[in-house]
Amino acid sequence: MPSDSLKKSTISAARWLMLRSLVGESLAISSMLVLARLISPAGFGHAAVALVFSALAVVVTFEGFASVLVQRQVVENTQRSTAVLLTLGAGLLMSAVLFASATLVWRPLFGRATASLIALVSPCFVVASVGAVSRASLWRALDFRRLTKIEIGGRLGGEATAVALAASGFGARSLVIGAIVASVLSSVMLLAAAPPPWPRWHRREAGEIVGFGAPAALAGVIGQLFANVDYWILAARLNAYQTGIYYRAFNLGVAYQAKISSVMMQLSFPVYSRLESREEMRRLHERVARAHAMVIFPLLALLAVLAPVLVPFLFGAVWRPAAGPAQIMAVGGMVAAILTGYPQVMRAVGDPQTLLRFDGAMMLLYAAAVTIAAAHGLLVVAGAVVGVYILILIGAYRFLLGPHLGVSLRALVQEMAPAIVGCIAVVSVCEPLQMALAPILPPPLLLVLLIPAGLIAYALTVRGLFGAAWRDLLALAAAAVPPLARFSSPAAAAASASVTAPG
Repeated sequence: MPSDSLKKSTISAARWLMLRSLVGESLAISSMLVLARLISPAGFGHAAVALVFSALAVVVTFEGFASVLVQRQVVENTQRSTAVLLTLGAGLLMSAVLFASATLVWRPLFGRATASLIALVSPCFVVASVGAVSRASLWRALDFRRLTKIEIGGRLGGEATAVALAASGFGARSLVIGAIVASVLSSVMLLAAAPPPWPRWHRREAGEIVGFGAPAALAGVIGQLFANVDYWILAARLNAYQTGIYYRAFNLGVAYQAKISSVMMQLSFPVYSRLESREEMRRLHERVARAHAMVIFPLLALLAVLAPVLVPFLFGAVWRPAAGPAQIMAVGGMVAAILTGYPQVMRAVGDPQTLLRFDGAMMLLYAAAVTIAAAHGLLVVAGAVVGVYILILIGAYRFLLGPHLGVSLRALVQEMAPAIVGCIAVVSVCEPLQMALAPILPPPLLLVLLIPAGLIAYALTVRGLFGAAWRDLLALAAAAVPPLARFSSPAAAAASASVTAPG
């Protein structure tokens, strides 16, 4: 069984990560509502391609040369100093290569406007490398209190910069510069919170770091490419306006739930790495998947119903074409929520090679599906995205989670039943109400009425048909926000610790 200290650290980390997610995404959504009215869909289409590299920078530097410091049971100072040297070297090299390739490679593919943004974002690799080992040290200590403050501080600075520049007429460049500012602030604060040793070369330690980190980094890169290759394909085959519309739809249907799921993604790797048995990993994974579904599914069900009203109301009439694809991709978001965490499981069990092969195959399948669908419009692309996500879910359980943890798709369906039935209730209540009230009510009033109605229908359905799942949901709320424990039943309050802690 895991120690009491690990359980307490996990609960504390989960609460801080939930706070970070709430505050950070509130900042991001607030700024995005402003930016959507200051920057055209075409501008977002150009920036979406360049911002892929900002995410890749964190993956290459952290997964490649620092994540081993989290996975190992014992870490020597020679490993840390070698990791610093390798991380900084990789960051400098990758930034230089990206800058040089902007004109030679990316301009012929995506055009002058997108290539200039890629050149602008090129310092992201060296900036991310500066804080990679410090980030690993905080992850290893489960010190998500400081990580949360760093994340929020960086995002606040980046979002404020992007809005200020967009208001000054910088267009798509404001999105890229905002991302760079956020990364700089985060790296500086990471260095202050967990100063790394001076970089030094140790041959044996370098071999160990690269031996673990190379496949882990490749798997992480493929994961990021999988998450963003659709933008590249659409930018190459369609125009920037259509790419921007797809960017908005994908973010609403899939990416925003992934940001909620980032709580689990950041917490799970260090926690999984410290569990003593595969059985404990299996129980934790099933518990987290159930909790994800219970929280995220009703929100995506509301999106699937209300997108035609919600999208133009929030982002402006110019974004109305994103509503249809967003409705379809809400289903993909549900599947992605269930999938959350399988890469962390594979890295924790020390098998990044299998993860690399699986993610590589899935990325190629995804790219092929989007390429074929692009010729038939964004609705078909959205359908292809959902189809591939379903195939990935089946493959992940069949080839990864099943062999390593003993989990099955049959058990998964049983775990998801309360959330699925609750979503059916949401659609059954909100769809008829929307059809009846949309012609006579303005969008703000319509949303104020339908969103609570859908959530109440979901809660009543789960409470009436799935008592155990309802108690788990109350326990999760109590674990995330301790003051809510006084309003939950004694059984739910007593169970709150077990929802977020392994064991």
